[in-house]
Amino acid sequence: MQLEWHKTVDFVKKDWHSHPIRLCLEVFNWFLNVIIVVTFAITVPNVPFLVVYPLFFSCLSISIFSAWTRGSFGLLMTSLTIFIVDLVGYAKLLWLT
Repeated sequence: MQLEWHKTVDFVKKDWHSHPIRLCLEVFNWFLNVIIVVTFAITVPNVPFLVVYPLFFSCLSISIFSAWTRGSFGLLMTSLTIFIVDLVGYAKLLWLT
C-alpha cells in the first residue's frame, strides 16, 4: 500500500515538473466538477442547467486541453464526445426556455 502511495506522489511530482500549468488546471477542474455534482445533487429535480452547463463546458475544455497535452487519445475523444452531446442538450435547453 505504501509503495502505491509513493508511485502516486512521484507521478504528481513528475507531472508538475513536466507541465505545471496543466496540473494546476486539472486540480481546478477536479474542484469545479465536485461543485457541479454537489449542486446537481442538491437541486434535483430543479437543476439550474443555465448555470451548470457553462461550468461543465469549462471543465470539459480543461479536460480536452489536458488530454491533448498528455497525448491521451482515449480521454481526448471521450471529452470531445461529451462536449458535443452536451452542447446539443444545452442548445435544446436554450431553445425551449
